[in-house]
Amino acid sequence: MKIVYIHQHFTTNAGGGGTRSYDVGRHLVRMGHEVTVISGIGYRSGLPKLPRWQLWRTVRVDGIKVVLCNVSYSNYMSVLGRLWAFIGFALLATIACLREAGVDVIFATSTPLTVGIPGRLAATLKGIPYVFEVRDLWPEDLLAAGRLKPGLQYEIWQSLERFCYATASKILLVSKGFHDRLLERRFAPDRLRTLLLGADGELFKEHRPDREYMQEKGLAGKTVALYAGAHGDANGLDQVLDAAAFLKDRQDIAIVLIGDGKMRDGLRRRAAEEGLSNVHLLDPVPKTRLVRILQACDVGLMILKQIVRPRWVTPNKLFDYMFAGLPTIVNFPGTTADLVEAEGVGCVARPGDAEDLAAKIRHYADHPQQTRAVGRHARELAFCKYDREQIARALADELEAAVRNRRLRLASLIA
Repeated sequence: MKIVYIHQHFTTNAGGGGTRSYDVGRHLVRMGHEVTVISGIGYRSGLPKLPRWQLWRTVRVDGIKVVLCNVSYSNYMSVLGRLWAFIGFALLATIACLREAGVDVIFATSTPLTVGIPGRLAATLKGIPYVFEVRDLWPEDLLAAGRLKPGLQYEIWQSLERFCYATASKILLVSKGFHDRLLERRFAPDRLRTLLLGADGELFKEHRPDREYMQEKGLAGKTVALYAGAHGDANGLDQVLDAAAFLKDRQDIAIVLIGDGKMRDGLRRRAAEEGLSNVHLLDPVPKTRLVRILQACDVGLMILKQIVRPRWVTPNKLFDYMFAGLPTIVNFPGTTADLVEAEGVGCVARPGDAEDLAAKIRHYADHPQQTRAVGRHARELAFCKYDREQIARALADELEAAVRNRRLRLASLIA
C-alpha cells in the first residue's frame, strides 16, 4: 500500500518536537508499506532548510520519502505569519500530493486544520480514500483558549472543519476526549476511532540516565521536576513559576523547563526578578538526548493554561514521561487527568492552584520510594499499551480498510 502522509510539522529525532509521525512512518515502512510524507519546514524539525527559490525538495529519512514544501513555521511567528504559513503549505502540499503516482490512500494529520485541504482535494481528484486525524479540535479549542473570538473568523474555521471531515473515510482522534466530543456532536460512531499519541518504545528500551547533563546544569543530587515542551501562551508556564515560589525553601528540589517558544524570555526574566534560583530554563535538545535526560529526572509536569472547560487533549509528553519511568503531575482537568488517575501513573493538582502543585512536587520529593514505584508502574504500562509500533499497526489497519472499502464500492457500482 502506498500512503501519502501529510503533516506540516513533521519532525525527526534530530529535531526538537513531537516525532509521532516520524515514528509511525518508520514502522509503516518496516511493515512493507511505501510512505511519502508531505511536510513543511519547522525551525527545529531536524530537516534541511531550502533556498528561497526552491519550492520542494525530496529527501529520504529512514525509509520514508519526505517531500519538503518550502514553507517555514515557528512558534515565534505572529498570528498573521502563522496563517500565511498554513495557507502556503496547503497550496504547495496539494500540488505535491497530485504529483505522487500510484497512491492508494491519503492520510492527513492536523494541526493545523488546513492540512485537510490538500488531503481532501488530492484524494478527490485521484479518486482514492482520505483519512483525517484530529490532534486538536480546531476551532473549538482555540475559542476555549481565548485565541479566537466568536464571529466571522470563527465561522470560517468551522466551515473549514466541516470541509476536512465531510469526505473522510475515517476520522482518527488522538484523545478519548476528542472522540467523546465528536460523539456529542452526533458524528457516526463507526466513522471514529481513537489512536493515542503514545511514544517510541525503541528510544526508551535502554535505561541510560544522562548524569553528565545533570552535573553540568547543577542538578545533581536534587529532586528534579521536569516540564519538556513548548513555551507558548497556551502552555501557561507562569503556573510553574508560581509553584516554584512556594518551593524556594527547598533547595533540594529543582524545577526544570526544557523547550522553546515566545514566552520563554518572559519566563526567564520573571525567574531572575523574583530570585527563583530553583527554576532552570534550559535549551531544547534532540529527542535522542532528551530521552536520557528524562530518565535522570524524578517527576514529569503536564502543564496547560487554565480554560473555561476541561481539556480534551492527551499530549505526547505524558507518554514520554511514562516510558522514562516518571510519575506525572497534571494541573488541568479533563482527559489527561482522568487517564493519569485511572492508570495510577501520577496525580492531579487542583487546576490553577500553584500552592497545590508545589505540594504535589514536595510530596514526591519527600517520598522517593513511592516516586520510584509509580515510575516503574508507568514504564511497564507504557511498553504494554502505548508503544508507537502498536499505534502504527492500528493505523495501517484503518488505512487498509479505507482502501478496501473504496474498492468494494467501486466494484458494486460497476456491477
